Amino acid sequence: MQIFIIEVFIYFIFDWYCYIYNMQVVFQITTAGEDMHKAMLGQIRNLLTYAAGKGQAVRVEVIVHGGAWPLLMHDSPSANAVAVLAQDKVAWLICRNTMNSQHVTESELLPFVEIVPAGVGHLVERQMEGWAYIRC
Repeated sequence: MQIFIIEVFIYFIFDWYCYIYNMQVVFQITTAGEDMHKAMLGQIRNLLTYAAGKGQAVRVEVIVHGGAWPLLMHDSPSANAVAVLAQDKVAWLICRNTMNSQHVTESELLPFVEIVPAGVGHLVERQMEGWAYIRC
């Protein structure tokens, strides 16, 4: 009986969560290069504008790994654009494995960046939770 009650509770919490966030989208970027970074930033802005125009709440995460890690550095040419999107509640995540392989320290990252143990693992979890996936 306790397991049933817990399952029902989880179902209602998940249902409530999905009601609040009409859209949940995780972006993946693995490519270095300012042109790719700018293109992704534009796609995120377009998504936020689209959702706002429809009166929908949207939750956006960007998982950065592989060669894209410079995007989240203090000296990135896109640092200001990334910071503006962070103020719009876009979550920026970086893969710990990428940080280790590239010898990147937390102090080199923009202050709002969150670290996940494995970027691919995080992507799989989000997809299992029903998030839309966009690869840039």
